[in-house]
Amino acid sequence: MSNDLIVKRRLLKVEKVIGEDTVRRTVAADVVLPFKVLKVFDVIAHVMAVETAVQEGGVRVAGVVHKQLFVVDRGDIVRHVEEDIPFEFLVPVEGVLPGMNVQTNIRILEIDKTLVDPQTVRQVIVLEIFVKVTVTKQIEVVVDVRGKDIIVKKELLKVDSVVGEDTVSQVITPVATLPIVARKIFRIIPSVRNVTAEVRTDTVIVRGVIHKQVFLVDEGDLVRHVSEDIPFTNTIAIPGARPGMDVQFDVSVFLEEFKLIDPPSRMLRQVLTIEAFVKVTETLQIEVVIDVKGRNIVVKRKLLKVESVVVDVLQQETVRAVVRLPVQAIKIFDIMASIVNLQAEARFDQVVVRGILHKQLFFVDPGGLVRHEREDIPFTFVKSAPGARPGMNVQVRARIIGDIRARIIDNKGLEIEQVAVIEIFAKVTRTVQLEVVVDVKRVLPPPKPSNDPQPSPES
Repeated sequence: MSNDLIVKRRLLKVEKVIGEDTVRRTVAADVVLPFKVLKVFDVIAHVMAVETAVQEGGVRVAGVVHKQLFVVDRGDIVRHVEEDIPFEFLVPVEGVLPGMNVQTNIRILEIDKTLVDPQTVRQVIVLEIFVKVTVTKQIEVVVDVRGKDIIVKKELLKVDSVVGEDTVSQVITPVATLPIVARKIFRIIPSVRNVTAEVRTDTVIVRGVIHKQVFLVDEGDLVRHVSEDIPFTNTIAIPGARPGMDVQFDVSVFLEEFKLIDPPSRMLRQVLTIEAFVKVTETLQIEVVIDVKGRNIVVKRKLLKVESVVVDVLQQETVRAVVRLPVQAIKIFDIMASIVNLQAEARFDQVVVRGILHKQLFFVDPGGLVRHEREDIPFTFVKSAPGARPGMNVQVRARIIGDIRARIIDNKGLEIEQVAVIEIFAKVTRTVQLEVVVDVKRVLPPPKPSNDPQPSPES
């Protein structure tokens, strides 16, 4: 046998699609009000605290539907009631196993509300749950073949090649000095803000701010609210990472414990765990060989099912809103915001991104008390995305850049203008299932037996 072929190969580390599905599930609940009402004015809901776990045969999806119920009482006053409803469903996906990667998108399709009796409101919420399960695979593909009398067929493939990923945890034990003396701590709500990830050589540096809302009981037995920001930096080793590569990241913070030092006191000790996940990818545009024809050519193929990248979109948008408060504000104390119900849709050369900017506004009234007001601002952005087509997949991320700017805009202190800058990243892909060549050889046939007479042995 001989092989006169020159075969060029490339090692790819890609997310192989195992399976995906979209299901609709219903979450129903009755809320019993502490007062009698005439009618239901509105229900605003969003999905939060989503957790997923891949198990044999499917993906377990759990989360919370957070609802704001607005009702009209018998005095014709609109009242507001909050409610959280946990849910958990199994989305069947064939061929999946524990440890595989999962992407999830949940959106609320419909909210049906019925007044059962003067104090009971029944709500039925229809959720659309999309899951996609992938596994990181290393595959060596043939990208070029040269040789005599052969025909090579190629196809252009644009994929995200996984360079590396890791999850690290960091424990911090800050001691905060409160602005007032606390008799006890009622509640602490930590969240992560302004997270950025910078790819350097073999390293990803994650920076951000832990924003804490501390609810305390002062010496006069009043519940007060104070806030604190703690910057953090985490360095994660990713061998092979280089500046300019793409990075996906997710950072969570967990409050492990907290304690006042010698209460009543202004000194608060806390133990926080920061968990950071990063994945570094490199978008490759390569021609892969899908067939080779020629005399005595033997080709080995492998089925590749991956997400082919069509276009990336990264832009910033400004969201302005004015909220009218129920009481006068003399000072804006803090604004806590998050983006919920984020969804995206591919259109012809466009991507439409929709979501809700959910805000919690803390302000000081004329009596010196800290008050709280909630606000949901829907937004829709239409972005240019050359090559996008209806039905293609869209992965979307959004984050709030910096702090939300706010100011009181009227003399009565009832209207507050807020300006938020949102960064939108959308990646349009299409699922391709392609048989690629992983090896090619020219195998020479065995020599044919000769028909010439053999010489007789010498006597």
